[in-house]
Amino acid sequence: MDERWLISQAREGDKEAFSSLVEIYQSRAVRAAFSLLGNLEDARDSAQEAFVKAYFHLNNFRDESRFYTWFYRILMNVCRDFLRTKKFRVFISFWSDKEEEQAIVDKLASQEKNAGQVLENKELGVKIHDALQKLPFQQKNIFSLRYLDGMSLDEIAEATELTLGAVKANLWQACQKMKTFLKAMDVKEVSDV
Repeated sequence: MDERWLISQAREGDKEAFSSLVEIYQSRAVRAAFSLLGNLEDARDSAQEAFVKAYFHLNNFRDESRFYTWFYRILMNVCRDFLRTKKFRVFISFWSDKEEEQAIVDKLASQEKNAGQVLENKELGVKIHDALQKLPFQQKNIFSLRYLDGMSLDEIAEATELTLGAVKANLWQACQKMKTFLKAMDVKEVSDV
């Protein structure tokens, strides 16, 4: 379906149209939140909260940008707020879905046919995820948008409300830190990211 049509219908109160938007972007939103928060349950909760906020503020969406770019700003703010309040929470997870969390980490590794390569790529995916969690929020955010979500530098600038220069500087710093972190984890080949 056409995204603009879904948005116009959702603005008129059509909940099914907004549900279609959620279906289109839900897995992408959870992946983005997971890359920022490092916990699948927190990522799901944050994505859900961001969709609720987006629904109630849909009239603020300007049609000159893409819906996901606008939505991502909301998601980023929800994740940032979560990280701020997390310091004051005591969270005990009795139902940690490690298999699903591992599946997200596995997406960082490519799909090779050789069993040895698959195992090696899974281990690399875990190391990349661990290194990513060490980055400051803004660098982690920009690195994730660029390399895990595939956004262009211009789209990242729009989504984060930063200048293109600030995006490039943060991405460069994030890449330098990721190389350092991965080298410290004995990742043999750390090429230009």
